[in-house]
Amino acid sequence: SSRFIPCFFQGLAAFHMFRHQGRDTKWLRIGESSMRQLQLWAGHSSWNFDNKFFLLEAESHFSKGEYDRAEMKYLSAIKSSRTHRFLHEEGLSLELLSSFYEACEREDDQRNHLSRAIQCYKEWGALGLLNDSRFAGLV
Repeated sequence: SSRFIPCFFQGLAAFHMFRHQGRDTKWLRIGESSMRQLQLWAGHSSWNFDNKFFLLEAESHFSKGEYDRAEMKYLSAIKSSRTHRFLHEEGLSLELLSSFYEACEREDDQRNHLSRAIQCYKEWGALGLLNDSRFAGLV
């Protein structure tokens, strides 16, 4: 079933909303619900779902201020995406890790990982995405 796509992006959006819209716990609950569902799917197909589950875990830890755990899970998501050849999701994981580093005021790490995300997006052929203002001056 393709239900995992909205579930995955709902989780990412919910954690983002939690961090950027007043820390309303309803967003945290929605994100955690999506994360639990991805965990179930990862139990059936680690190849397809581990990287997505790791990325939701990273976003959850980031949202809760658990920065060491968040960083470890972002790196796990990147490694899993690369190993399983999900280039677009490796780019997404790198981009979200870059945002995490920006929030932690780790500018060198932020720039490095955003550059790596851009490279993934280029290799994947997502040239339209690279016209987005967040990549201005980097492409």
